Amino acid sequence: MINKIKYLYKNVSYQANEAKDLINFKQQKRVALTGIAGGGKTVFLTSLISHLAEFGQVGFHLGKAVDIADFRCLAPKSSWPPVFPHSNFREDLARGRWPGKTTDCSQYECEFKRSDWKLFAQRMSFFDFPGERVADSAIAAYSSYGQWSDHMLAHFARYHDYSLAAGPYLEYIDQDNISEDILLKVYRETLARLILAFKPLVSPSVFLLDQNGLPAFPGTPEQIAAQRITGISAANQFAPLSLKARQKDPDLTVKMASNYKEYRKTVVMPVFENISRAGSLVVLVDIPSLLAGGVGRYNDDRQMLLDLFEVLRPRSDLGSLLMKYFTFWQKSLSRIAFVAAKADMVHPMDIENRKMINLLKMMTDRARKMLPEVMAEWFVCSACYSTFPVEGNRRLRGKIVYNNPVKEFKEYNVPELPETWPEKWSPGEYQFYKVYPDAPENYLIPPRHMGLDQVFEFISR
Repeated sequence: MINKIKYLYKNVSYQANEAKDLINFKQQKRVALTGIAGGGKTVFLTSLISHLAEFGQVGFHLGKAVDIADFRCLAPKSSWPPVFPHSNFREDLARGRWPGKTTDCSQYECEFKRSDWKLFAQRMSFFDFPGERVADSAIAAYSSYGQWSDHMLAHFARYHDYSLAAGPYLEYIDQDNISEDILLKVYRETLARLILAFKPLVSPSVFLLDQNGLPAFPGTPEQIAAQRITGISAANQFAPLSLKARQKDPDLTVKMASNYKEYRKTVVMPVFENISRAGSLVVLVDIPSLLAGGVGRYNDDRQMLLDLFEVLRPRSDLGSLLMKYFTFWQKSLSRIAFVAAKADMVHPMDIENRKMINLLKMMTDRARKMLPEVMAEWFVCSACYSTFPVEGNRRLRGKIVYNNPVKEFKEYNVPELPETWPEKWSPGEYQFYKVYPDAPENYLIPPRHMGLDQVFEFISR
């Protein structure tokens, strides 16, 4: 009888703990946030956290009179990804400067109570990763350096623009004697030409965006190659070798494979594991910058977006390979928010007439169709509104960055958004002024925003 009671007690305790774990799991919302470097991810997350922490201070509304209380930041469970330094970035905004990234990826975990959730607190984690890391998806998919090499070289040979950029490299690795220094130099120059030609497959991606979040500076292929690396350090770089080259120089192959393995373990796999665990994905698109940068910049950013969704698609070549390493891959993702960021840089008329959101939908339509089973919505958002419309004109008032040392408010013209993406346009054809942030110095008052609460309401359901 006593043993039966003990059994029943243990069984009830187990079921209670299991139910508790299930409740906590259901209330743990994981959000991945991505976009191209400089696309507004840092300001988006900084402003969102400020509004959650200081809920009710300004216009940030959820549901039908929903209230948020007892907000607190949670201690990280591991040293990677590094904690998103919200307080530092909020101070940057208060001082009238845009936050500068110190790391490529970061995470912020918090807990709070919503008045429409009566029984338990809501936990959320935000994983911020750059879209440039998507170029490393093949590294995540292939544990073998040889397989990755064959994949990259086949891609270079298959596509005309890539074969032009990689021509000297393909010729060099076909030689009988290969020098490691020259090999890496020629490969870095190949990647530099791809950057200048707006081609997104720049892998390892730290060549384009390093782990401090700093992009490659413009210059000639030789200049870019001299300042960047293709690995976790200058001493641990790698480049793809053909089967012939791998067989001819086994020592070099062993070294390349070792450096590849370390980069995959240190840089790539942690990123893709965090992506695989996300229930919601926020994709920020900086439409003003795309128009200002020309059609090459647009094609580059859109291809990165398509590459990301191709990886998320479990039936794709790389997606099916990634499922071997990440058990949650594509199983947890249920919502995607496409966000036209920095809406305060365009005139309000182009938001009211839906030009901005229509451009966003056109750009993302193909990507969205890759995951038809996932719920998606489109938003226009400014996480830190820093301009004011001038009544009766297509002009704005803001603290223009250039030739404005005292940060005075000035009026300036704003180009009209096109009805559709043009067939061709040049850099500078659409000129959007960069402005300083206009956030309250009082930390109690979060930055003025447009649409931030709507995005949060969608991803937190």
